[in-house]
Amino acid sequence: MLRAAPVDRLRVFLLSTRAALVLGLVALAAAALFLLLPRAGRHALRISAGDLLGRRAAIARALGEETSGRGLTLDLVEAPGSLEVIERIQRRELDLGLVQGGLEVGPDVREVTALALEPLHLLVRPESEIYDIGDLEGRTVQLSPPGSGTRALALSVLGMVGLTPEDGFTEVSHTQAELSEMAPEALPDAVFTVSSLPSSTATFLVEERGFQLLPLPFAEAMAVENLAIHVGTIPAYTYGVDPAMPRQDLPTLATRMIVVAHRDAPEAAIRTLLASLHSERFLRAANLRPPDDSLLEQPELPLHAGTIAWLHRNDPVLTSDGIQGLESLRSFLVSLVIAAILLYRWYQQRSRHGLDAYFAEVTQIDAEALAAERSPTLDLSRLLALRARLGDAKRRALAAFTAGKVHSDELLSSFLTHVTDVRSHLNSMILHERERIEKKARALGAEESEALREMWADALEDEHDDRVAAGSTASAEPAAPKAEPSAASRGKKK
Repeated sequence: MLRAAPVDRLRVFLLSTRAALVLGLVALAAAALFLLLPRAGRHALRISAGDLLGRRAAIARALGEETSGRGLTLDLVEAPGSLEVIERIQRRELDLGLVQGGLEVGPDVREVTALALEPLHLLVRPESEIYDIGDLEGRTVQLSPPGSGTRALALSVLGMVGLTPEDGFTEVSHTQAELSEMAPEALPDAVFTVSSLPSSTATFLVEERGFQLLPLPFAEAMAVENLAIHVGTIPAYTYGVDPAMPRQDLPTLATRMIVVAHRDAPEAAIRTLLASLHSERFLRAANLRPPDDSLLEQPELPLHAGTIAWLHRNDPVLTSDGIQGLESLRSFLVSLVIAAILLYRWYQQRSRHGLDAYFAEVTQIDAEALAAERSPTLDLSRLLALRARLGDAKRRALAAFTAGKVHSDELLSSFLTHVTDVRSHLNSMILHERERIEKKARALGAEESEALREMWADALEDEHDDRVAAGSTASAEPAAPKAEPSAASRGKKK
């Protein structure tokens, strides 16, 4: 007995139903992998942390070194302050920013995470005879450049004691580089700065110019009106031991240092950024504690989509909703595979049987049922009409089989399985709508029975109209026995 050549065996396999099923499953698996697996690639984002000599800029540089090894390049840009950074992000001139919390933002700015609390520092010149904030009247006060969050917060604090730039003190504005180059006698009497600990500006002024820190005990009062303000403390000896600066824990107010991004910043880049912010190497380089994800439970701004994905990174792959969705998808795919197999067999055996038109009709009803399920509301009359058409198609197919027009018992069995699957789908939707009508009728109390009869009669009347309309637009169907005309034909006669 001669064996079939490999090419012939391959041809036979490719033309078989098994090959179609295998190739379909492979295609579905490939599509799922393409959608679910993260896509590798490099990203380059523009970031600003204000003054390049400030504490935030040092953190941004450490962050850039960490992200560079993870496929994310950060281009550090200088800006006068947090307000300017936020405005540039809104204009899409920047992608990211390390900014002071509690500031007004545009509609396209999103919060990525909160890094740390930044206390407000008030430093005064030695021998200035300034002992509290009220003594700043008539003095020169550094509030940081316009466009900075420090200036906005400092003006709010000064307003608590009735001081304004117009008549209470003389405002000056210098960058940190300018302050470091000024002669000691040219420095302002007082300097405000907002920074996480330790502040580079405060370190320079205390160690090199002998400035001293003053308390700002207004945090709780200001937090009543501004939820972005927190009670802060500058621990004793933060800026020196001999002499101690401060001598004891110093009360002040603080805001969060937050990372913000434009809403269109790539989600993959934001997830990479958050992974870097939690790495031990970055935290050591930036001298920061690990970010607390609980801070994001009450964010100051709407969260970026990448942050939301990060917060759910440890969620189980399969949840109850996911399982229900997979079950619905499974049912749909089973129907789809069955329909594909039946259509393929129809293509192979169309010359040997007469069920091809019935297959097409039931598949069309299945498609209309799926479309009805996707509608905002279920149309009971339409569902009843579809079920009637399905029953009519089944009856005519069985009549054709009895008349000897169908020559495949196996194909008839597959056809009836397909009909049963579609009918089950329709019955579930009809049952849902019937329960809704009964509940609506029960709400009428004593008139429940009459109302239910009227509602159901209306649905049946609409169902009849739908069947007539469907029969008038349907394509030609296989001839059924004359003694049993189709439902569509009966609708036309009426």
